[in-house]
Amino acid sequence: MTLHALIQYIRYKWKAKTRHGIHSPFVYAFIDDCLAKKSTQNLEERINAYFGDTIKWSGEGFEVEPGDSVFVLGVKNIHRTKENTNIWDNLSTNLPGFIISIDLFSIGLLIYNPDIKEKQHFVLQYPL
Repeated sequence: MTLHALIQYIRYKWKAKTRHGIHSPFVYAFIDDCLAKKSTQNLEERINAYFGDTIKWSGEGFEVEPGDSVFVLGVKNIHRTKENTNIWDNLSTNLPGFIISIDLFSIGLLIYNPDIKEKQHFVLQYPL
């Protein structure tokens, strides 16, 4: 682990919340139905199973179509290097249409959901 990753991990642990600190029904359901369930799957497999066809991982290419209900972009290794952290910060702040960002330390999720109007960023504790 690099010094940058170590510093980011300490910050992550300091900020990360469990489901009890979350006031978004969408994110609370994600925690309960995906992160908190006992499983032999790794984190990426759990996320794929939870979101199904609505998730694409960075590098796969994606396009959000008008009328899409929920669309998720997964980004791996968001805190491994300073460059990765800067890219994640830029994406989570500036990517048009993606209203929710979730930081799980090793994976970041950007969620397009037209039903949610206010931009929200969550740092979630994983594993719980």
